[in-house]
Amino acid sequence: MRRVVMLLPLLFGGCSCQPDPVEGSASTGKAADTAVLPDADAPAASEPETATPVAATPGAVAPGAADEGATVRRYMYALPGSDRSASDAYWSGGRTGARPDDAVLRDIPDLRNLRVDTGSPIARDTAQPSRLREVPVRVRATTGTGTFIFEGWYRLQPRPDGSGWEIHSASLQPVLR
Repeated sequence: MRRVVMLLPLLFGGCSCQPDPVEGSASTGKAADTAVLPDADAPAASEPETATPVAATPGAVAPGAADEGATVRRYMYALPGSDRSASDAYWSGGRTGARPDDAVLRDIPDLRNLRVDTGSPIARDTAQPSRLREVPVRVRATTGTGTFIFEGWYRLQPRPDGSGWEIHSASLQPVLR
């Protein structure tokens, strides 16, 4: 009977040995789709939030500006054109270097079509709001001679005037089938 009485507080008060459910658990690597607002009567937390999704952090660029993934997709869709100045405008400073980081994609002859799949942006600095974001990409390029697949990332930073994102660097590698 004593054992039953000793277990009653655990049933009503909860067990401290069980983990609390956390949205956007670091073990899954996925951020929560909804935000939880703190209780107005609760004291302020002493630890900073670490599981805040990048998209929920305002202030890196102007409200209403295209997000990081949209910027990368717009850049990619400007590549097949013969006018490289349209695609170069998406890079930091409005132009690429002598040899762009994604030259493997830009140098494909007879580029006819691109399909771009972008992942969720990842903060690559500790600034709040983040000023360096990495967008994972998978690109399918169709040419007159075949189809090529590339995987990698584009790193973006806010434009100097804060009007949107610009490409800072890139890394693409061909995928062998």
